Amino acid sequence: MLKVFVSSTFRDLKKKRKALLEKVESALVGVGMERFIPDGKTSQETGISELRDCDLVVFLISPYYGSLLEDCRIKNCRAKCP
Repeated sequence: MLKVFVSSTFRDLKKKRKALLEKVESALVGVGMERFIPDGKTSQETGISELRDCDLVVFLISPYYGSLLEDCRIKNCRAKCP
């Protein structure tokens, strides 16, 4: 079954994320940060791991942004992090 990763800021789009994940899960497997289980990894590490395991990604865009990272922990990342 296809896995769909839902990515967005959380607090401002909480209701929209919930509605989208419910729709997705009626036919596919929905993956979102609210379903991550604490396991000692950072949210960045867990998110990237889950993202790589998904078939599709849906980005919900808002004028806000999430937390800023001090350093990138993604192996072979090409982004220019602060």
